This record gives sequence, structure tokens and C-alpha cells, in this order.
Amino acid sequence: MKASAIIKCSILLIGLSLAVGYYFYNLSLRNKIQLENTGSVPWNNIELKAGGRYFKVDHLDSGGTKRFLFHSRSEDGGIVTGYIRENIFKSKLGYFTPNLSVDMTILLNDDGDIIIKEKL
Repeated sequence: MKASAIIKCSILLIGLSLAVGYYFYNLSLRNKIQLENTGSVPWNNIELKAGGRYFKVDHLDSGGTKRFLFHSRSEDGGIVTGYIRENIFKSKLGYFTPNLSVDMTILLNDDGDIIIKEKL
């Protein structure tokens, strides 16, 4: 009876350890991208393509931020596009892969300049 309880407890602890390990492994591969409008004019129709994912922000006011947390689905280069009034601006982000995580901030300026700051 006592051996049976010990075996059940051991199996439960092993299963719990595997679940927690899997959770933290997935957490470590999560991409974090933050858009920040550092200018004084709003940006519109912002599109972010990265790691096989697609995100859209209809409007980002001056000083506004939007954060994206996601796992890459495929290996590819990223790109961000957006409008100030009727003018479109575009910038490449780098390379995304399911095996590595990315933590970056994308700064959107009034002159259409898009600055990519990757955190190491």
C-alpha cells in the first residue's frame, strides 16, 4: 500500500515537472514586439508581419504603444508598414525563427522614420 502511494506521488511530481518545464520553455521562445509612436502625429493602418504572423493596428495616437507577444510559426523576415496621412512608410525588422525569441521596440516618428531597437 505504501509503495503504491509513493509510485503515484512520484508519477504526479514527474508529470508536474514536465508541464512546468514545457511552459517555461514555450515562454522563453516567445517574441515580444512593442510599437511606440514617439512623434506628435498619429499613425494609421500599421501592419506587422513577422515569424509567419500578421498583426494590424488601425490607429496609434501620439505617445501610444501596442505590444505583441507571439510564437513564430515559420522562418522569415519581418516587415512593418504604416501611414502618416496618405504617405506610406516601411521598414524591415530582421529574421524570425521558431527556435529563437526576439525582444524589440519599434519607434514610429513624425517624419516617417521607423527605428528598430532590439533588446539583447
